[in-house]
Amino acid sequence: MPEKQRLSGHLGASNNLSASDDIRKRILDLVEEYHAATSVEAEPFIPSHPSIPYAGRVFDEAELVNLVDASLDFWLTQGRYSDRFEADLAMFLGLKHAVMVNSGSSANLLAFMALTSPSLGERRIGRGDEVVTVAAGFPTTVAPVVQYGAVPVFVDVTLPTYNADPDRIEEAVSERSRAVFLAHTMGNPADLDRILSICRKHDLWFLEDNCDSLGSLYRGRLTGTFGHLGTSSFYPPHHMTTGEGGAVYTDDSNLSRIVTSMRDWGRDCVCPPGVDDTCGHRFSGQYGDLPPGYDHKYVYSHLGYNLKPTDLQAAIGVAQLVKLPGFIDARRKHWQFLRDALNDLDEFFILPESTEGSEPSWFGFLLTVRE
Repeated sequence: MPEKQRLSGHLGASNNLSASDDIRKRILDLVEEYHAATSVEAEPFIPSHPSIPYAGRVFDEAELVNLVDASLDFWLTQGRYSDRFEADLAMFLGLKHAVMVNSGSSANLLAFMALTSPSLGERRIGRGDEVVTVAAGFPTTVAPVVQYGAVPVFVDVTLPTYNADPDRIEEAVSERSRAVFLAHTMGNPADLDRILSICRKHDLWFLEDNCDSLGSLYRGRLTGTFGHLGTSSFYPPHHMTTGEGGAVYTDDSNLSRIVTSMRDWGRDCVCPPGVDDTCGHRFSGQYGDLPPGYDHKYVYSHLGYNLKPTDLQAAIGVAQLVKLPGFIDARRKHWQFLRDALNDLDEFFILPESTEGSEPSWFGFLLTVRE
């Protein structure tokens, strides 16, 4: 278990903690033994069984070991596993920044709200501005737009890809449009060439709800990395899980800082919990009419939230990320099995097809019943 050995051990452990380190190792070894003793083989498929689960968590001793290891620290908020997860996810995506949050819904909220930040000047989204989005999707893609007071402008999808019609996106753009906010439907990438062209032409923000599509490729590049911001959900049915959990990711350092600020109460300071004055200027700023030297750690530049993850969630995520490529491969195989098996029924169904130039990491199998 080289991964476990590398991550385990109390933060800041020293030689005089060798006794506790030994106890920790024995506990984690017992966790492995517990998993081996309690894991059971999946039940065989029985056609007469009343229900078939469409998805569920897939894990082994690695997730349990990390979870118990994090619990032994009793560092209940964001900590060392969270830092590791953010770094590993950013590396997987090939992006500079990944910000872990407590859910995919929170990820969508933060991605949208980041674009309302006063620090963006004239490019910020204001109340009454329009956001083009898809009519058929999960509500948390649209809810932040409505909650803020912007106006969602809905467009329909095309069959058999089930993604937003680029022609209708173009038609929906007006003088009030500020952004396009779309999810890749059930893992099938949208027509990103056309959408990006529209966004560049009209100087629009592009937000990628990648919650159903982690691992999908469009022209060889991972979805979630095309937009100004991308989001993921780690709820159990998704491509990987942390129980509850999500992430916002970007290559834009300014947007990442805004997202982090809004996640952490709106705080302007970037020092993580338990760490102070990393910039060396904690008491040297001037903020409006406040006395000179006001503590920067208690300056808030946004109306923010507390949407941080726990280190327990992140500990599971670190182990799940290692398995993610295998999960993606399995989803592709399962989808292709269904597509091949149903191929002769196209007189009854409109069968799904992947977008040209894409290699989806499928989240589901869409069927439309013909008239």
